Amino acid sequence: MSNQTAINGIPSVTVDADVSEIFKAISSVGFLSVESPPIPSPADVARMFEIGRDFFLNESLEEKEKVGITTGNVGWVKMRQEKLDAQGYPGGDIKEAYNMRLFDENNKAQQPLPPLLAAHEDEIAQFMRSCHGLCMSLLRAFARAIELPDDFFTSRHPYDRPQGSILRLLYYPPTELLEAEDNRNDIRAGAHSDYGSLTLLFQKDVGGLQILLPSSPDSPIPRWLNAPVLNDSVLVNIGDLMEFWTGGQFKSTMHRVALPRTREEAGPRFSIAFFLHPDDDVLISRLTPTTLSNSNGAQEANRRIKLHAARFGVNPDDAPVTAKEWLLRRLSATYTGRREE
Repeated sequence: MSNQTAINGIPSVTVDADVSEIFKAISSVGFLSVESPPIPSPADVARMFEIGRDFFLNESLEEKEKVGITTGNVGWVKMRQEKLDAQGYPGGDIKEAYNMRLFDENNKAQQPLPPLLAAHEDEIAQFMRSCHGLCMSLLRAFARAIELPDDFFTSRHPYDRPQGSILRLLYYPPTELLEAEDNRNDIRAGAHSDYGSLTLLFQKDVGGLQILLPSSPDSPIPRWLNAPVLNDSVLVNIGDLMEFWTGGQFKSTMHRVALPRTREEAGPRFSIAFFLHPDDDVLISRLTPTTLSNSNGAQEANRRIKLHAARFGVNPDDAPVTAKEWLLRRLSATYTGRREE
């Protein structure tokens, strides 16, 4: 067990923490930092950063363009192609990315890989499986936190079924633009919430991630919190699908990658994200919250229903959508110039 601590306002726990600690984090901030998880190992994380760095800096443009992002959400995303906040930053995000769906049972990629990634297929496959394993540990704790069977979420997130889960390598190039200089038209990654069940984020040395904290009695205006960069921890956040699925018991929080605040932070930034989604065929039907048992519970439940209908475009009274349908709806508004698979 672990006593919960907070680093820069984000709760920090171990994988085997009491579920009450985990619930407190994901039901309020929507983020938590997992200290020194057993998988993936620090060596595996460091190796994946090396592989990603080599791809972004040394792969030819010709090879990258051969594997451009598709409507299936796999492949290379070029600079400013993705617009996570299209209204606020119509010029697009100042970053590159490479998305990979989970490899098959033989650890083979299910999409074309550029040469500098294909050379490390086995290592990438093992990293994917480790990330999925860590997610399963977290999902068991999530289920216990809201009094569901331990396997309620894990059984709906098998590794070997068609799904939207993605391992994403990210590169934010050096920039002369600084946040303090009021560059209103540029951002490294626009404000957004993630689409799926949960996300693992691996960071190294260079920060920039900011989390939008909601208003509170102590802080009546929502504010951006600078997330910590801890090389031996994994940042975990709840996705939109999980917030809707749990009836708002878990919070999907807006976040962004801001421009550097200082010249020292303006160098290249690399990160790795693992986006977990359920089996494509899983029906996402809103659960009745177990945490709304007080006298104001019905009123709060109705408020959440209206909020989710407006935010996610899904009304709980409608027929349930599949996990695949949920993801495709969200992706259609995010990218420009995607190739058909």
